[in-house]
Amino acid sequence: MKTYQPRVPAPTGGALRFAAGVIVGATLSCALAWGATVVRHDGNFWKGLNKPDKIAYIDGYADAAQVSLGKLDQLKIAAGIFHWRGADKILSQVARGLDVSGISDSDLEAYLDKIYQNPRYGDFDISNAIDLAVMRGGQAK
Repeated sequence: MKTYQPRVPAPTGGALRFAAGVIVGATLSCALAWGATVVRHDGNFWKGLNKPDKIAYIDGYADAAQVSLGKLDQLKIAAGIFHWRGADKILSQVARGLDVSGISDSDLEAYLDKIYQNPRYGDFDISNAIDLAVMRGGQAK
């Protein structure tokens, strides 16, 4: 009595090329992810910037905050449509935190410079420091 053993076809050129492409792609992806540098935006980063770069950073942050404020308006509309309880209060608080229009660039720069003079705040994230500045009206204490 003969036992039946199915024949497994040998991989063709197309399958080998596909497998090789997957392996090369995975290897390159891992290499790029491993090699990517992560820059922390904290006090040490801030102290390494010169004056024009600090002003450019603040302007970029303000632009991003304006875009986020526009998205909050869309969320407010959705909150009204879906009757989300408490959404107005939460979204208003978030909007107040994002609104840096009440502080001039030079005042915000001076505030951040003063905060980061203290070595204890070296790990304090710049975005958190800006939020604090907004809450305090730009007055460092």
